[in-house]
Amino acid sequence: MVGKEATKGLGNTLVDEIEARNVWGFKISVSAPKQNLAQLYRFCFLMLGDSGKAQEVFQRTLHEAARRAAREGLPNERFWLFRDARWRCLEASETDLQAEPLEIEEQEITAGTASQIERLEPIQLAIWISAAPEPQRTALAFFYLDEFDHREIADLAELKLSELSRLLAVGRRQFQAWLGATFPERPPV
Repeated sequence: MVGKEATKGLGNTLVDEIEARNVWGFKISVSAPKQNLAQLYRFCFLMLGDSGKAQEVFQRTLHEAARRAAREGLPNERFWLFRDARWRCLEASETDLQAEPLEIEEQEITAGTASQIERLEPIQLAIWISAAPEPQRTALAFFYLDEFDHREIADLAELKLSELSRLLAVGRRQFQAWLGATFPERPPV
């Protein structure tokens, strides 16, 4: 539940507002439950590290879904909204400044990781994930949502399971090193 806790509270107001106002004049009938719309916004936020850009991509994705629903119907694919949002996030980040590739320290995951993550602000997690190179960024964003199994993440990120496993292992060890430097583990009392 680490991912859900770290992203708790992100996007719920926006999703509720869109649903309450029926923004585009008709109800978007998606196969995903309401919680997945909040998770869709969280995914955009983790991918972009900026709430304004995340809202824009989220709204464009839902607007396109409404348009498609009215004209030709929605795809019969379980996670099509996430796949569509991923491509919109990648497009939105193409014009941003790109970090230069560099070697990031790695550290083994520890028992204290959960308590370190609890001290994170959601924006800290989003900025860290959004700075990762693609496709690691996509893999980490889906992983920390804590909604998808590894096969689903591999499918959405268009990766082989072995590549996904490697990207997640490296990314999580790098994240652990950053957590260790940012929030040193507290000694037992």
